[in-house]
Amino acid sequence: MSGSPPPAVPNVRFVTTLEVQIRPVTAADTDRLVDLVARCSDDARYFRFHAAKPRLRAAEARWLAAVDGQARVALAATVVEDGEERVVADVRFDVTGDGEAEAALLVRDDLAGRGLGRLLLDRLLAEAARLGLRRVVFDILAENRAMLALARRVGAAPAGCDGHSVLYAVQLPASALASTARAW
Repeated sequence: MSGSPPPAVPNVRFVTTLEVQIRPVTAADTDRLVDLVARCSDDARYFRFHAAKPRLRAAEARWLAAVDGQARVALAATVVEDGEERVVADVRFDVTGDGEAEAALLVRDDLAGRGLGRLLLDRLLAEAARLGLRRVVFDILAENRAMLALARRVGAAPAGCDGHSVLYAVQLPASALASTARAW
């Protein structure tokens, strides 16, 4: 897999007064990731991390921000609030081997259900295809109905279940490589 991280994409307007920018996560986002997690509900944090997560520790945030654009890819949706850039959503994947990656998504509660998660997942899947991955997997808690529905909307299908969480997978056809590479 080769390539450089995806560039920032044009700003997007949602059903809100906020202007959202989607861009790659950088090391400078460490504090913004801590802030994102702090501004999410207990349920949103539980669904994202599969455990109670009252806060994101600085060391965890540094690890999440340490992406390389190839084996670890993350995109942030940011807005300017009170004159400060804030991360309001984070989507990412880590390559797990053999052309496969595991993805995760966290959207701040006040922006959930407005299409931002779908847009971020579409962009992330395009980047996965551009990097030559063949499959992206989502490990979703069975009670996270919103994420299960979103996974289906981006083309994921059930791939397994352990009684606690459900694996959904998106197959990335080889033919998608050429068309999605142009999208960036």
